[in-house]
Amino acid sequence: MEKAARKAYGMAGIRDPRREIDVAEVYDAFTYQESMWTEGLGFCGPGEGGKLAVSGATAKGGDIPVNPSGGLLGAHPVIAGGLIRMVEAVRQIRGEAGAMQVKGNVKIALAHGVNGVCGQSHCVWLLGRNPN
Repeated sequence: MEKAARKAYGMAGIRDPRREIDVAEVYDAFTYQESMWTEGLGFCGPGEGGKLAVSGATAKGGDIPVNPSGGLLGAHPVIAGGLIRMVEAVRQIRGEAGAMQVKGNVKIALAHGVNGVCGQSHCVWLLGRNPN
């Protein structure tokens, strides 16, 4: 995951993901995954994912909202899970997420997908507004 995140961040010019990304939709088919993925995405240090969630930072009103849509724990369509993360990220950017909309003007959203029973294949997309 770290390799996919670094590559995506490099392509998008992201140097400090926790400060530069406005919202993240991560693939969380199981409860432990949000903590693992927030660490791998560089939102916190290794072993700090649980503390990050408990602190409220990943809540809808936190400084790095994670899965304001409810994530995959609310519904898990397996094969389409990563694509749906992307749709939810776009809804945030457009301001069309309704009750799940995070506060502020979402300029950059992260969408994450994973494959393999041990999470051996990850995709990280960074989506943003067209400045024109």
